Amino acid sequence: MKTLTVKGTVFGEGMPKICLPIMGKTESEIMETAGRISGLPHDVVEWRADAFQHFSSHRQVLHILAALRQVLPDSLLLFTFRTLREGGKHDISDEAYLALNEAVIRSSLADFVDLELFTGTEAVAAAELPAPEDSLLAPLISLARQTQVQTILSSHDFAKTPPMGELLERLSAMEALGCSIAKLAVMPHKKKDVLTLLSATLEASECLDCPVITMSMGALGVISRICGEFFGSCLTFGNPGEASAPGQPDAETLSANLRELHGIWGTAAPDRSPS
Repeated sequence: MKTLTVKGTVFGEGMPKICLPIMGKTESEIMETAGRISGLPHDVVEWRADAFQHFSSHRQVLHILAALRQVLPDSLLLFTFRTLREGGKHDISDEAYLALNEAVIRSSLADFVDLELFTGTEAVAAAELPAPEDSLLAPLISLARQTQVQTILSSHDFAKTPPMGELLERLSAMEALGCSIAKLAVMPHKKKDVLTLLSATLEASECLDCPVITMSMGALGVISRICGEFFGSCLTFGNPGEASAPGQPDAETLSANLRELHGIWGTAAPDRSPS
């Protein structure tokens, strides 16, 4: 797995980086959470714009991003509009989704944008993954590359954990589209589902040329949020007071767990070579 360095932060090396989400509905709620996050351990702040009451206004969205830059000048900023079908608070048309992300990319106010792999398809788990030349996201990814904004291509399944082969196909499709980081979140129903996700993570980290972010959601999958250094997930999400997905541990506990595990195996990196 290749590493990605953004403003001195290296993804895909050492401890997984910590991302804390902001889920406020109003500007005051957003800024309050940002102020709280400034005192918590983190590397990345994700603004979930789908929770914002004025998400349809590009002007107000860019205003919030600029304000977050002022409050969190040393944090990497991830912009995300999570659609309803992938666990978000609101939904918009494909055209509005693409236009909003284009405005954010052109502003260069965010270091990362999260783009959903299945944008433009009828189902989250489409029978056929979008080919690079057919994806509605291709122009956005190209624009982001030109403006040095990093792209996280993502796929979320809140109903189940697909088979390992399907998980790897999704991550490979993200890489083929030219993402900076490939992200996958799935819901487990039994312990073997968590093992499936971790096995796919390990294989992807060995085979793909981009870093990966993976997680098994809910209480059953919490272990996947803290063992990324061993299995190859480069970033994990914590809870700064309001979770953006089920199973996120609070920021302080997450940081302590990551540091403790790093102390056990971080000085002697685990063998990730194929057996």
